[in-house]
Amino acid sequence: MKRVPPSVRMKEEVTALLRGDAEEGVPSQAPMQGFVRSLARYMLQVTIEQEASDFLGREHYRRGKRLRRGWRNGYEPKGVQTESGLMELSVPQLRATEGRFRPQLVERLGTRSVDLEGLVRGMYVRGLSTQDVEDLYGESFGKSRLSKTTVSRITQKLNADFEAWRKRDLSDLNVVYLFLDGQYHAARQGSSEKEGVLSAYALLEDGRPVLLHLDIGPRESYDAWLSFLQDMVARGLKDPLLVIFDGAPGLNKAVRRMWPGAFRQRCQVHKMRNILAKLPRGMQGPMKRLVQQVFLAPSHALALKRGRALIARFRDRYPAAMECLERDLEECVTYLRFPASHHHRIRTTNRLERLNGEGRRRTKVIPRFPTEGSCLALLFSTLVTASKRWRGVKMSPAEIRQLQQLRAETVTISMAQEAVA
Repeated sequence: MKRVPPSVRMKEEVTALLRGDAEEGVPSQAPMQGFVRSLARYMLQVTIEQEASDFLGREHYRRGKRLRRGWRNGYEPKGVQTESGLMELSVPQLRATEGRFRPQLVERLGTRSVDLEGLVRGMYVRGLSTQDVEDLYGESFGKSRLSKTTVSRITQKLNADFEAWRKRDLSDLNVVYLFLDGQYHAARQGSSEKEGVLSAYALLEDGRPVLLHLDIGPRESYDAWLSFLQDMVARGLKDPLLVIFDGAPGLNKAVRRMWPGAFRQRCQVHKMRNILAKLPRGMQGPMKRLVQQVFLAPSHALALKRGRALIARFRDRYPAAMECLERDLEECVTYLRFPASHHHRIRTTNRLERLNGEGRRRTKVIPRFPTEGSCLALLFSTLVTASKRWRGVKMSPAEIRQLQQLRAETVTISMAQEAVA
């Protein structure tokens, strides 16, 4: 009975991950979790096995005249340290050969830590052409030993996986907290103008975090955000209970139109910057502490009381700053109506800001992407890699009951608005 090479088994694992049925219990909304690592492992295994074939002068199970003495005699496990942790490969063991077989790739990997996820992200950046992937692989490991057929299969799978993720059904996701934000990247050839990349992240009813969507959105306009939200709704996304956003006018208007009954939370970090920008420098420190007493009040009612008192106290001296605070006071403290254990996670868009910051860090060395798709795919693979470190929120029976009561309020609000309309 023929022994199946490890690369064949790894290929089957990668294919299963692409289909979304790799193993029971893997969330269907996160198909890339584990995929990048499995793909990188598969690429390295193919390369090592190709080195063995080159050394012997024949492929697996090839019959006929032997070009060189020796034969394969199983595999030996080899742990390789990468930036994402220890990865186990299988090194072919050759017997009765004229010289000792030492895979060059294993020796290279043994002398330095390799960012394999970075290699896959680099494929996206290069536009996923066969020649570019070969070149990039050669830059990483000294010499490309991937066949054109192998590279073509890899790039096709990467493209297919990203497109499947962008079009996946969202109807099985019960979103409680929806975070929305944008960042800017040079996403088009032939233009020096940067494009807005819109992103959506959520915390679900069971407390799990999930990256929902990425898309191009010129200048974060109302039309761009509305189209972005409509795309998710068309794919089955249910109404969120609370939407957390930075207050960009186009985004604010789009959220109100899509989910008029949902609670809204303005990012306190962004709002604080807006307020302080309208004050003399000497007053910014003291006012920040006063506004924090409003934003971090122990209850929603007390926050409103403190905020109104602060506005009345400084309205005449700093009218622009107080108008800025008054305009969005209620939306800045909405989070206080929600479970206390969730407050630190839902009062700002910091989680999504940090994720987008990781995306910017990965792309700042790239003057311009070859296509919009390569820009989005790089960000996607970066955020999915970062998602391995995401933590959800606690959902105890008491917290679930509190959220259900708030959900009932949104239904009442929506019904009242429809009656007026």
